[in-house]
Amino acid sequence: MSRREIISKFDEIVAFAELEKFIDTPVKHYSSGMYVRLAFAVAAHLEPEILLVDEVLAVGDINFQKKCLGKMDDVARAGRTVVLVSHQLNQIRRLCHRVVWIDDGRIRRDGPTHEVVSAYESAMARGDSSGTQQERAVTSKARFVKWEIADPHGDNPHTLIDLDPVTVRITLDVGQPIKAARHGVALYTHEQQLIWAGGPWTLQLEIGKYELCHSFPMLPLRPGSYNWLVTLYDDMDLVDLWNCVPDMIVAAESHQSSYDEWTGVLNIPDHFEISNDSVKAPLGKGKLER
Repeated sequence: MSRREIISKFDEIVAFAELEKFIDTPVKHYSSGMYVRLAFAVAAHLEPEILLVDEVLAVGDINFQKKCLGKMDDVARAGRTVVLVSHQLNQIRRLCHRVVWIDDGRIRRDGPTHEVVSAYESAMARGDSSGTQQERAVTSKARFVKWEIADPHGDNPHTLIDLDPVTVRITLDVGQPIKAARHGVALYTHEQQLIWAGGPWTLQLEIGKYELCHSFPMLPLRPGSYNWLVTLYDDMDLVDLWNCVPDMIVAAESHQSSYDEWTGVLNIPDHFEISNDSVKAPLGKGKLER
């Protein structure tokens, strides 16, 4: 920056970093948080073509983090590039159009934000450090072999992209007749929080392949990774229990609050309207569609 640019932006940079009281203190006496605050403020006001941000959101209070997010959004809207390195997945979902998952110096995934972040969450929840899946015990009586989103039919049968009615289809391969079969299903978050469970449904199964379909009017879930758990019993004896793989990825538009502390599990669209009936003259109505 030229001296003229520095003079013109100096007060704005100091105010952004919230270090007015300490600006005359030598930087070597700054805490790590103060140092990063000042560094981000300077970098963001340089108006660079590429802004590389490494774990900046890990320092400072919530208000400062919001200012950083707003500044990065301004940079991106101006047509410049922001490369954000972070473990804060909600912020990545909110800011990024493309995500690269790097593990031990190797690229594990590279693609759309919802796909890569959800795959990362799923792997971490399962304690998966290598990307491999654990083998299930083999049973000759019956075995779940596949699951998919049957309706709506999209490019990826394991990704849910809207809040329309949905049908989940689970394929069961039966090797021996089961006269008193009982089937159950449950849905968990990647943190193993139970969202919903259904059943047991009583079935009579002969040898062959079956498709077990579960239809829902909607699955209003916040974007992320989810896991179906399906079970099959022969009376009281467990025949098969399967944590369905791959996980179900919800990539629907988020209808949540913009504040992380008010982010819940449900993702329900709402219609907001305000009116005042006590005023005789037309007041007008303010509407917010989300």
